[in-house]
Order: sequence, then C-alpha cells, then structure tokens
Amino acid sequence: MPTITYVRENIKVDVPEGDSVRYPALENDVPVYCGIYKFANCHGNGLCGTDRVAVSPSTNTNQLSFMEKFWLRSDLRKNPNMRLACQVKVFGDVTVETQCK
Repeated sequence: MPTITYVRENIKVDVPEGDSVRYPALENDVPVYCGIYKFANCHGNGLCGTDRVAVSPSTNTNQLSFMEKFWLRSDLRKNPNMRLACQVKVFGDVTVETQCK
C-alpha cells in the first residue's frame, strides 16, 4: 500500500494503489486549495487548475494528464514535479509539497 507524505503538514497517509493525492489530503485537513479557491474550485475534475502540488518521485505516479499539461504549462518550466492533486494517481510512496502557506 503506497504512502503519501505531505511534507509541510508532516502527515503520512496510506492509500490504495491508484488513489489520487487530493482526496486523502482533504480527508486529513491538508490544504490543497489556497485562498478563495477553497470555495471556488471544480471539486477534483481537473477543470480549474487550482490544486497545484509538487509530487516526487514522478516514477511512482501516472503520466501528466492533458489538463495538467494545459494548466501547468508555465509552472512545469520552473518545477517539473508540479502536478494537480486531483489528477495525479499514486502507484508507490510519494512526497507532496502543498503550495498553501
């Protein structure tokens, strides 16, 4: 069973293989949406691009989705580990750095 480690919050969560990063975060009070986006978001459908997180190693996740390539096109130049929490699927242990302070 893969473990997701949310670095800033110092929280570790065991998840079923293929689970997303978003739902375990929300269930454990890990903020993936910052500011007004806590209320104004697409609820995990990949349509708003507001749940940005850095996930590593990328070898333990799925490939970037079309929506991630669209929303993160400028962020990926700065940080190739940037993902949308709702779109990334976990297949092994990963660490996640949220963007909310």
